[in-house]
Amino acid sequence: MILPAGRPARRDRVLAQEAAGETMLLDLDGGTYFALNEVGARVWDLCDGNRSVADIAGALAAEYEAPEDVIMRDVVELLTALRAERLVAVD
Repeated sequence: MILPAGRPARRDRVLAQEAAGETMLLDLDGGTYFALNEVGARVWDLCDGNRSVADIAGALAAEYEAPEDVIMRDVVELLTALRAERLVAVD
């Protein structure tokens, strides 16, 4: 499980490209694609290795006027999937 204090960082060998309202991620090592909607792309942008998961959820709660506990659950779910696909690392 990804903890709120963890600091997710995008992996270096992942390309991100916006197309048709989605952000497509391509893992250059594994050749897998992953599609993100607008909110998922914002999470991706915030994964700089400096912000904690809690910081990311807080930023999204302010931007999208949604309850932070709901956003936290969604962020953890997305980051868990991105980590499983080896697109982000979480310390």
